[in-house]
Amino acid sequence: MEGQPDIVRAAWGKFEGLERGGPRWHSLIGHCIDVGACCEALLRLPLVAQRLGRIAGVRALDEVLVSRLSAIALLHDMGKANWGFQRKILPNSATRDAGHIGELGHLFDQTRPLLNNFLLAVPLEEMTKWTEDEGEFCHLLYASISHHGSPWTPQHKSGSPKWWESRNGYDPMTTLRQLGNATRTMFPAAFATNIQPFRACPTFQHAYAGLVMLADWLGSDTRMFPFSNDLDEAERIPFARSQAARMLKEIGLDVRSKRVAVTKLAPSFKGAFAFQPNEMQKSVESLAPTQLAILEAETGSGKTEAALWHFKRLFEAGLVDGLYFALPTRVAATQIQKRVSDAVAAIFPSDDRPEVLLAVPGYAQVDGVRARVLPGFEVLWPDDLGAKFAYRRWAAERPKRFLAAQIAVGTIDQALLSNLKVRHAHLRSSALMRHLLVVDEVHASDPYMTALLQSVLNAHLASGGYAFLMSATLASHAREAYLDNKRGPIRTIEDSIQIPYPCCSWVGEEGQQLQGIPANGYSKRVEHTPCPWIDDPDAVAAAALDAARAGAKVLIVRNTVSAAIATQLAVEAMCGTPEDTALLFRCGDVPTLHHGRFAREDRSLIDEAVEARVGKKRPPGGAIVVGTQTLEQSLDIDADLLITDLCPMDVLLQRIGRLHRHPAAPRPEQFEDARCMVLTPADRDLSPQKGGGRRHGIGRYIYEDIRVIEATWRLLDHHDALSIPAMNRELVERATHPAVLKELTHELGDAWREDGIRVIGLASAQRSVANLHKIRRDRPFGEDVFPDTDEAIRTRLGEADRLVEWPDGTEPPIGPFGQPVKRLTVPAHLCKGIGEQANIELGECRSDGFSFTFGSQNFDYGRFGLRKVDKET
Repeated sequence: MEGQPDIVRAAWGKFEGLERGGPRWHSLIGHCIDVGACCEALLRLPLVAQRLGRIAGVRALDEVLVSRLSAIALLHDMGKANWGFQRKILPNSATRDAGHIGELGHLFDQTRPLLNNFLLAVPLEEMTKWTEDEGEFCHLLYASISHHGSPWTPQHKSGSPKWWESRNGYDPMTTLRQLGNATRTMFPAAFATNIQPFRACPTFQHAYAGLVMLADWLGSDTRMFPFSNDLDEAERIPFARSQAARMLKEIGLDVRSKRVAVTKLAPSFKGAFAFQPNEMQKSVESLAPTQLAILEAETGSGKTEAALWHFKRLFEAGLVDGLYFALPTRVAATQIQKRVSDAVAAIFPSDDRPEVLLAVPGYAQVDGVRARVLPGFEVLWPDDLGAKFAYRRWAAERPKRFLAAQIAVGTIDQALLSNLKVRHAHLRSSALMRHLLVVDEVHASDPYMTALLQSVLNAHLASGGYAFLMSATLASHAREAYLDNKRGPIRTIEDSIQIPYPCCSWVGEEGQQLQGIPANGYSKRVEHTPCPWIDDPDAVAAAALDAARAGAKVLIVRNTVSAAIATQLAVEAMCGTPEDTALLFRCGDVPTLHHGRFAREDRSLIDEAVEARVGKKRPPGGAIVVGTQTLEQSLDIDADLLITDLCPMDVLLQRIGRLHRHPAAPRPEQFEDARCMVLTPADRDLSPQKGGGRRHGIGRYIYEDIRVIEATWRLLDHHDALSIPAMNRELVERATHPAVLKELTHELGDAWREDGIRVIGLASAQRSVANLHKIRRDRPFGEDVFPDTDEAIRTRLGEADRLVEWPDGTEPPIGPFGQPVKRLTVPAHLCKGIGEQANIELGECRSDGFSFTFGSQNFDYGRFGLRKVDKET
């Protein structure tokens, strides 16, 4: 309705002021009807009903239960009836800070007469009989009221109890009575008598909370639910139901037509991926549907395609409605999105095809099309899809909605956030329960992230969800932890080595199952040479230049950014001729390297440049690419020679996966055989007391456990060459198995034993922190207190990185590759001494980058990425 609300006539639920083209408003009852309709539509989706039914211990959600849950959702915004909230939009209002959630606490206070008036207005006493226990109903109601993302209970009061009293012609209790009547009118089946109450266990309460949050997001979309022009709830109810059903279909939450279309199209594996499945992919294709499966196979063997085909089979069978493909880094997610989009284009018919969302905060992107985020949370897409497809990208427009997309590719963080005590975690979790959760490179997680992932899997599987984990180098104790969260006995080192590789494991009716997979037939023998040059970038540069001059594509992977930059500088200093300079890796015309301290705008350009220079379709001629761990994850790189810092064996195998990756690729003379140069300290002693394990990312900050590094070095000393993938299992187990590490510390003495105790204690502490941060779904909803802000809880443990954004009115500076740089992430260890409210001031802007100050520190951003600059220089 246009104009200012007349609250004496009707309470408002949504309001838009002059800044958004108003004033106009939507009645509170109208908005609650919209959200109730959206909740009802969600509950009628077969897979949502199946998941919630499983949690509730019933075969299906019948009409009465759907109506009752929807009725509770309709009451989600009843707190807006308070007088303070209704008056807050008036000019110079004394209640501008009034809310609508904490204010409800006064109505539940048994010491005040407000409670009796409240119960007379809203039929809560009758509704409490819907559940087996009155407390269960109360927690469902709290879950509905908590639709803004954080759990609430009546103990959390705010505002004044006087705001619930009648004044100036407005009576909040009249509004509440109207809401109660609307609940009966819209959901009469909910109030049927002689119906058996249902068990709303804590797990169900948490899942329901996420569903109401999603329903509120849907029902608040004014494009589909425009503000009403009258107050006739009888007309709004059928309109809201029609719009809710339409919205679920257009967004991609209702996938029934897509499932029919995919089944009818019946694409073959070759039709989807343009090649016949290999033995590993055939084994996954024949795998019986199981809630949790783990695929272990070498890098480059086609695990991504196996996972996508697994999704296609589960989708056709009606076991999942969507897919979330989780990767360890943003770079990896960006790289995989294109492959997933291509597969989706082949699996789904063009007239009913979901778009693939890139679930990375800061990007509103689907199928390679990026939106521009405008002030006021509006999003502008550069292409015109027309009205028919206006909602396909709804989930991409807010990070909290990412998992509501039918198919999304993003970082593991989005999945981990679904079970952390952060706002809208329940929304993420309830959206995720419809999906196949694919997690790639699970070996890359630290103890904190591993514990969080286990908690996410537990919640996901408990609801009937499906998950598919993938790794090239998963240790046996890690596999056991995922398959058996009771942390039972670990296999012996001998038993662990005997496990076939590649393999697929899962939990079936008879417990853990494990199936060996025939190898693809391709193997490579990797010769490795120890080079005591980890502190000598000039020696590394000289070896790389010799190989590149001979026509080799050389990949240099250092453990730290500082070592990578030093190596890049050394290589450039040794380029004495134009021919040498041509060997340098470039982004555009600018020589550079690959690591994580580049702006988002530049990282995608560098990724593309790396794959163009040393990827599957690499041009002839030598090249040198220098970088850090970012080179070992998901990039399709094919090097002729690998030069790498000493690192844990599972990580080393990942790096080796980028060496001779494509068997058919032509190799220059002298590089027909795969060869890896491993950079080690000049002193063979890594003893903690000598500091040998406190540099180069070894034993500190990056690879914390120096025992694993020592075990890896010993294995390299023992084997002249590595046969890949035949030796993968033994190499990983002999470098990471707890029994091996225990024996090693016993042999090497007290200093090593003390350092091992430190590492074990650190891992235990990280797991304990994860347990404190995760949502306890075995407790009634609301009993877990969320922190006031999300800053204290993160998906990755450690000090928080800082985001640098330029002051208002400052034109974004141009980066070294010609792109405007809107923001930069500064790693935590570079922010020492910088206050929380530190000023940011842009300095000199050059053709190759710019400088800026952040608090008391000076920084430079150029072709080497972000670097801290000593003030004296």
